[in-house]
Amino acid sequence: MNAGLSTQNAPHSSVVVPHYAFGAIAFLVASVLLYFASDQVVFSFVGPHALGIVHILVLGWISMIIFGALYQLIPVVMEVKLYSERLAYTSFALLATGTVLLSFTFWQNYIGHNPLVDAGGTFVLVSVILFVINALKSAAKTQQKTIENRFIINSVVWLALTVFLGIFIIINAKVGIISHTNIDLLKIHALWGIMGWFVFLVIGVASKLLPMFFIAHNLKIKYLHWSYYLGNTGLVLLSVSFYFNWSNWVNVTLALPIMLGLFFFARYNYDAYKARLRRKLDVGMKLSVMAFVFLALTLFSGILSLLNLEVFNSFHAQIISIYGTSLVLGFFTSLILGQMYKTLPFIVWLQKYQSKVGKFKTPMPADMYSDKVANAHFYSYIVAILFLFAGFLTQMPMLIKFSSIAFTITALLHSYNTFVIIFHKQKLEEIVRKKKTV
Repeated sequence: MNAGLSTQNAPHSSVVVPHYAFGAIAFLVASVLLYFASDQVVFSFVGPHALGIVHILVLGWISMIIFGALYQLIPVVMEVKLYSERLAYTSFALLATGTVLLSFTFWQNYIGHNPLVDAGGTFVLVSVILFVINALKSAAKTQQKTIENRFIINSVVWLALTVFLGIFIIINAKVGIISHTNIDLLKIHALWGIMGWFVFLVIGVASKLLPMFFIAHNLKIKYLHWSYYLGNTGLVLLSVSFYFNWSNWVNVTLALPIMLGLFFFARYNYDAYKARLRRKLDVGMKLSVMAFVFLALTLFSGILSLLNLEVFNSFHAQIISIYGTSLVLGFFTSLILGQMYKTLPFIVWLQKYQSKVGKFKTPMPADMYSDKVANAHFYSYIVAILFLFAGFLTQMPMLIKFSSIAFTITALLHSYNTFVIIFHKQKLEEIVRKKKTV
């Protein structure tokens, strides 16, 4: 993140760091709760305990980290000031509170006309709206009209559409504006949130950062343009198919542009990987590369889920579980675990050392955490995800419990490094050396 990016527009670290701290804690809590929900999770993700864990992961882990990272990346990548740091603080507080309330009520099965559910949902909704306003207002000032920036802005637009559709679904359930079932609308809602918001955002950010961390040049930018137009075209077409409840084969056919778009995105980053000057990958980049393996698994299991072929009828629940897991705990989690080591250390380093460069020797961002701990949770994470897949395929709760233990170890080690970075202090001898030179 420090190479080739202007940092003069970066917001104060207090805007970004709390998101990483909350995200680390949320990941740890979800990992522990998975142990106690294993009997339910192994069969489906629609039970109260499973829904509680899903909301912790999607809101408290993935969304929280993404919000924080974008508050840093939009100003730095697009070379603009963040529209409002105050809005960012407010959005964080609302998202954190809403995540806790919603996850708790789902876990306790307090679903229905419950004031905690209404309050939690309202807090999350307002948080997202404030984030969208902040992101779009900031991006509107940029002069950097790159395809990567276009992906990021486009993803925020899809997030706004996802939120508005969610509000419409709630209103429609009460007053019946349209006769369509909310199930069809929820499928579109999920599609926009997962593909339009999360995946398009990852494409924009990863296409900017991964080649930079690989130190790869002269890449074919046309792949990203194809990915952008194919992805958006497929998203619109598949939404229409979901709305009119067309056949599974039509869904798969209309999803082909999305799959081609993701292929070109993967091809772009594969070229960056092959052309990299930095041949040896650190643990952060290993985890980031691994995310693309999970993306391939997500696509494969997603296609099988859409087709719902008779030959796989007895395994349909397992296929859906693997699809959701490979996306949330595979692709997104692997990418977040890896990119934390590329973003958070530099964010804290900027705050503590940028003004001191040239005045005395400063540590590197990579010196601010334990590489041994990072490598340890790299392996515990692989064990965790393999046990989880095995548990879904065999429907054995005990394997889910083993997975939970491995995930908890991963989360503990990740949290350790996260808070070591956050609470990093300047070394006394460096300060003394500075004073002596003065």
